[in-house]
Amino acid sequence: MEELFEVVADAVRRAGGRAETHVGPLPDEDDDTVFVVVPHEYLVVLPERQRPRPDQLRRTIAFCVEHRGTRTFDTSAALLPQFGGAVDINADSTDELVRRGHDVRRFQLGYTPLWDRWGGDPDAPRDIDVTYLGTAEHRRSALLARAARDLDDFAVRLLTPPHEPMVKPRPDFLMGRAKHEHLARSRVLLNLHREASRALEWVRVLEAACNGCVVVTEPSRDLAPFTAGKHLLVARETVVGAATAAMLRDRRLERSIRAEAYRFVKEELDMGPSARTLLELAADLAERQPAPTGPERPLRKAAPIVVPADGPLAVDTPSWDPRFLGEASLGGEPGPDRRLAARLVVERAETARRTDGGVLTPAALPLAPGPVTRADDLDVLVVRRIADPGVAALVDDLARGTTVPGRVLVCQDGTVEPPGPKPYDALHHPVPRGTGHAYNRLLAESDADLLLVLDAGVRCSPHLVTRLLAAVRAGADVAHCPVADADRGLVGALPPETRRLARLPYLGSGYLVRRTVLDELGGWPEDPWSEGLEHHGFWLGVAGRDDRTELVQQVLLSRTVPDPPARPLDLDPQRAWAAANAKR
Repeated sequence: MEELFEVVADAVRRAGGRAETHVGPLPDEDDDTVFVVVPHEYLVVLPERQRPRPDQLRRTIAFCVEHRGTRTFDTSAALLPQFGGAVDINADSTDELVRRGHDVRRFQLGYTPLWDRWGGDPDAPRDIDVTYLGTAEHRRSALLARAARDLDDFAVRLLTPPHEPMVKPRPDFLMGRAKHEHLARSRVLLNLHREASRALEWVRVLEAACNGCVVVTEPSRDLAPFTAGKHLLVARETVVGAATAAMLRDRRLERSIRAEAYRFVKEELDMGPSARTLLELAADLAERQPAPTGPERPLRKAAPIVVPADGPLAVDTPSWDPRFLGEASLGGEPGPDRRLAARLVVERAETARRTDGGVLTPAALPLAPGPVTRADDLDVLVVRRIADPGVAALVDDLARGTTVPGRVLVCQDGTVEPPGPKPYDALHHPVPRGTGHAYNRLLAESDADLLLVLDAGVRCSPHLVTRLLAAVRAGADVAHCPVADADRGLVGALPPETRRLARLPYLGSGYLVRRTVLDELGGWPEDPWSEGLEHHGFWLGVAGRDDRTELVQQVLLSRTVPDPPARPLDLDPQRAWAAANAKR
């Protein structure tokens, strides 16, 4: 919230007050110093030894920003009795806090030159069609997955960081000037509500309007003073993607809303009255709660906030595997019957590798007849396991893409290869030999420099190869994208991080990788105990190296929910998880 407080401090100074921003614990105060903090963030991020004293909190104004209907709103509400005063930027949240018995005043945000990186030029270029800025959460994730097909033909950037304390930029989290320049490059901001909230995300909407980025939002309880159709567009959650696409095709409407929203916030949304309210509240607190003096006032130098490397991780990041949730699935030790069943599954795979052959059958049909844009240095590797759908629809997707791969290689690992000529090279394992083993066999049959790695249960956008390939051509060693899941919204939507991967297998297939990376990693893990975690092993290896990865922030893949037969991972998860994490 540092950048928001820079704006508030600037408004206070313009209103005739004195204000400065500070990062860290509350500094030693004098008689006319009053503090302002965002309660749920400040008291969570700050180490316990640096948290304010009770007398300091009584000289502190809680600056509330969370929406009614969210867990963080309830956290903020529970903290308010410790503070000397409170303001809230949301109308419905202010009303709810007052209803709960808190003395809270509304702080109306408005235009600030500190956010404006556009300047009002209607002809300024914008190379991003749709942008989304919002922490990952199941409801939002499901809506983004649903909207993906409507937005497929547009340049989309979905920035969906985990819901964790953020004190520095990430590939999926922009701060300050970088965020506002991003909005000034974007035509539309898609705005979705979190959890049960139906309140307008005021900060995000104002930042967009200050930079000429047209807002398309779900219906909101507190839209005023904005007018739908004039300052922004409102669409039901079920059609928000289609409404965004329709607006992008109506350049006249887009320009009209962009200009009117900018004029409105710049000329009519003045933060001056709210800044004066904040000054009055601060003056009252300074008079009622004088700073301690003499021996009762402990001396403490302000120190910067140091967020520990092992700070809290989001608890709602979805696992790639719907049946295994990482550390949360370990529980107690399995019984002897489950251990025996796991060992039998492992032994069957090991026996199959010793006795089961399998010869690659070259494609009998061209993948995409006729003139196409082809990437001859790129092959697609697909493994089909028991219970996976057939690959015909996926191969057809690849053949119809804006860029067509050189070859598609498919391994039927324990599944039946349908009869007839195929437009892909086929490798058949009559008995399952394991997914990692199957990928490595396909890799050995390919001579391409770039490999697109897919599971059989996915469908792909026509733009998948083109957009992942662009990221690799620009220098990435591995490029991947979020995947739409019918049950859980988006999966695989975060960049690889070693600490997160050590706890949760949240990344899976759907990546384009240089062969040199795979060669240096030794391919995919083949230990039968790691069945179902072969992609997790790949990502652990990538995260532990200096490889450059790029999350292409658009939903270019969708999948059916995998439901394989019982694996060692299901029967003896402790041993399987230990085996997977020991590999890299």
